[in-house]
This record gives sequence, structure tokens and C-alpha cells, in this order.
Amino acid sequence: MHRRLFLLILMDKSIILPVKSQCSLFLCQSYKYYFTEEPKTWDEAQHYCRERYKDLATVPNMKYMKTLYTNSTETQGNAWIGLYSISGKENRRWHWSLPGVEFHAEEMKWRAGEPNDEAGYLENCAGIDGSTGLLDIGCSNGYPFICYNEQNKSLHFNDSRKLWREAQSYCREHHTDLASGAEQLNEIFSKFKSSDKPRSWIGLFRDTWRWSDGSNYSYRHWRDVELILINESKNWDEAVNYCREHHRDLVSITSLEQQKLVQEKAKNANTSHIWLGLRYSCVLDLWFWVNDQLVCYKNWANETDTGDCNLAVAMETGGEHKWVEIDGI
Repeated sequence: MHRRLFLLILMDKSIILPVKSQCSLFLCQSYKYYFTEEPKTWDEAQHYCRERYKDLATVPNMKYMKTLYTNSTETQGNAWIGLYSISGKENRRWHWSLPGVEFHAEEMKWRAGEPNDEAGYLENCAGIDGSTGLLDIGCSNGYPFICYNEQNKSLHFNDSRKLWREAQSYCREHHTDLASGAEQLNEIFSKFKSSDKPRSWIGLFRDTWRWSDGSNYSYRHWRDVELILINESKNWDEAVNYCREHHRDLVSITSLEQQKLVQEKAKNANTSHIWLGLRYSCVLDLWFWVNDQLVCYKNWANETDTGDCNLAVAMETGGEHKWVEIDGI
């Protein structure tokens, strides 16, 4: 299991504890964050924090994120926080993108038959389609979007087509966030009734992530992943070493959305296949991604559950972009 640096959080407004060695202390409103350099797994870090303080760090909004990053981890490398995922689509929960806006199922105006994960694909983002209601959509699709500006309490329709997270980033940079909450939703429905605006993103999404302290904050600040196509011929080990030396790692695909993003980039390759970060381990008797995630999403050309030693996986750069087993040496 991976071991990383981790953060602790103590929620207390009136008490300031002495700083121990190898820890840094700062006060952020009602949160005090302690940085600890001891390497631990996430489970070990959670146990340590709950035993000695309150819990692993919760990050409720961008203000806390900036403070946390600037004061604690900017020069310290990776660190655990209290965000974890419960696998299984049945464990997904809907959230509004704008921090502090609570999701209430009874306020939603879904189109008939929605949300439905159409055709068995996970659809974890939501859009509005004319005046007919909301529908769940795969987040890797490109659509116009609606931003909300807190300063003048206004909605802004943007007709440029973006993925959901791209739309979220744009709204947070140029306004406040994607349109969120029942009040904004009602205003959107009112405006859509008298317009011909196309299907558009709003700030509704669902995921399986939870905060360790049990809070229901919807704020997420995922690092943008840049896909870089290297048009050089290498074996699998050489490709892994190259990616780790010059970038981060070979790409891992754990969802249909990621598959779509990778296959679009793969279309520009000058070979029939590109390497993926998936390899078979004879010792463990299983396939594994280089980022240590389990193989849940699959796109095999020929369904397989077993492999031979030294086999790695490549994706077709054309056709259906299926995965094939290839000797990685």
C-alpha cells in the first residue's frame, strides 16, 4: 500500500494547542490544520488523526483549499486529506457544485425517466434540455453551460461547448460557479421556456466521495490531468520509464469517460496501438494499473480475466479503440 505525508484537522474555535516538533500550526477560521511528516497509509493516517486530534483534513471551499495549500503543503509534497471513495454506483450522491448549497431530491425537476444511466453508462453530471426538465449525462460530453455570478446575482449562458469540469473551471474563474441550487434552477427553467437555447450543463453532479468526518461538503478541487501523446516507438517498460521521468506516468483508464478522452487523443498517433498503464502480474495473479487502482472498467477486444507474464495492454488507435494484450518486452 502507498504511504504518503498527511494532514490532520482539529475543529475548535477557542483553544490553540502547542505545536509539536515536525508539525506546523495555523488557524483558518474554525479550522486548525496540523501537518505531520510521518509516512502512513490513508487508514493509518485516519486512525492517528482521530486518536490524537479530530480527523483528517476536510476542505469545504476554495478559500480553505488555498490556505491549506499555501501554508502546509506547498513545499512538502503529497499529503493525505479526509476524502475517500466508496466504490459502487449505488453509493453515488448528488451534489451542487457551488459550495454551501445543499442538494434536496424533492426540489429536482427531472425529465420523465431520468436520471437513468442510459445504456448502462455512468452519467454523473446533469444538464437542462429546453423546458422539459433535467437529465443525467456523461461528464465527458461537450455542451454549452450556465454560470452563476454571486456578485450581481445573475445567470450567464455560455454557448461554447465544454466538458462538465471544463465548464465548472470556466465559471469559477470568470464568475462564481456553475448554476446551482433550487432558486437558480427555477430561474433557468423560467428563461428556457421562452428561448431556444440548447442542452446545457448546470452545476449538478454525483460521485462516491465522502469526507472522513462525516460532513457533506460538495467542494472538489481535482488536479487537471493533461494527456500527452508521445509519438515514439518504445516497449512497455521503456514507455513507463519515459513517462515517469518526463511527466508523471502512463495513462490509467478507470471509467468510460476517461476512455473517451484517451481515445480522442489516440486518434493522432502514428501507430496502430498505444500503450496503456495496465499490466499483468504473475506474482499477484491479476491485472493492475500503474496507479495501483483495480481494474473495474474494461474495454477488451477479447474478454479476458487472466494473462501471461510480461503481458501489457495497448489500445487501438482506430476503430472501436479496444484493448489488446501485447508482450511488453
